[in-house]
Amino acid sequence: MQPDTTPDIKTETRRLIIGACLVGVLIVLIYLTPLKEWLAEVKALKSRIDEFGWKAHAAFIFGSIAGIALGVPRLLLCGLGGFLFGFWEGLLASQFAGVLGSYGAFLITRTWAPKAWVQSKLANRERLRAVLEKPSVGSIFVARQLPVPGLVPNVLLGVLPTRHTTFLIGTFLGYLPSNIPVALAGSSPGKGDLTMAGWQLTASMVALAVFSSLIMWIRRKVD
Repeated sequence: MQPDTTPDIKTETRRLIIGACLVGVLIVLIYLTPLKEWLAEVKALKSRIDEFGWKAHAAFIFGSIAGIALGVPRLLLCGLGGFLFGFWEGLLASQFAGVLGSYGAFLITRTWAPKAWVQSKLANRERLRAVLEKPSVGSIFVARQLPVPGLVPNVLLGVLPTRHTTFLIGTFLGYLPSNIPVALAGSSPGKGDLTMAGWQLTASMVALAVFSSLIMWIRRKVD
């Protein structure tokens, strides 16, 4: 008997509809309010950040690594990276920061955390534990799509017999489906041109819809 995944599908669909409506409202507000001037200020801010060159990128990456290792939401920093550096640079910076920050939490757990204590804290994460019973690139990718805080898989993988390269590759691939649309949305205000900003927000929603469909399919397979 197949599990009933209707609630998950309805939830994801509702999120997409709400997100699309918010994008539409934001675009209207940009065209009809003084937000036009705000976009110009954002572009000037990005120009000042660009003057710092690699130092700005390094500060963002190291700060994000430390934050993610301690449990700061990864997607928040990914959106910020897109806002500060544009889509491609923001995506690359936040992607590597996310992987390395997660790896930091993995190493901290493996080196210092009492395994019995960690196992007891994760006792109610049966779905995640079932996916990661035998850690592999594929199972880690799937685990990154489950609706759990990013810190939880990092800690669980730290107490399981997980190879370092397996963790890094699986995490890198697992973060892409969510990082791409978030970085794309985060970078849209910096376009300056209202039409381009609107189209980029729309593209981010399309990417989100595609990746959400992939994630829903993965969740049905592992339920």
